[in-house]
Amino acid sequence: MVFLIFWFGFILIISVMPVSGPKTDLPADKIVHFVSYGMTSIFLFRHFVKKATPIRAFYTSVALASIYGTALELVQYFLPYRSFSLGDMAANILGAFSGCLLHLKWKRR
Repeated sequence: MVFLIFWFGFILIISVMPVSGPKTDLPADKIVHFVSYGMTSIFLFRHFVKKATPIRAFYTSVALASIYGTALELVQYFLPYRSFSLGDMAANILGAFSGCLLHLKWKRR
């Protein structure tokens, strides 16, 4: 649980800190979002699967990671030095789903 708190704090900090340089829509940005929220959902899954069925842990993990990513994108809308992006939000949600799904499939093997 302590690790999850630190991880969520880390994601919060990197999501609200000012970014230097011009805003770009390079694919690397979307890849970082995809991987970060994939990892977030895996960490959540590993926590929840101890207390619930794998399917329930999967849905809970994907939902929480997606909600957190969406909330942080909404926060960025109000920060003058950050910008809201539907593409980033989509990468967060797809990453959360894909990461957790791959982990679940791998664990069932």
